[in-house]
Amino acid sequence: MFYTSSAETTELVKIMAVTGDEYVAETTDGFAVNIDDCNAKPGQYVDALVDQKKKERAALMNPTN
Repeated sequence: MFYTSSAETTELVKIMAVTGDEYVAETTDGFAVNIDDCNAKPGQYVDALVDQKKKERAALMNPTN
């Protein structure tokens, strides 16, 4: 087991759903991300911190790439 530090950048994301205290959003390149409370409604676009390393790992796990 090893520690991987995050590499967060701000991206424009579209809010897809609200699940309690978290929001499920989609990045412009199609990755689903969870973001904290942002007071937005589904369908709205907001700027959010997105961990680029999580996106890289998700791309590696996707067999359709």
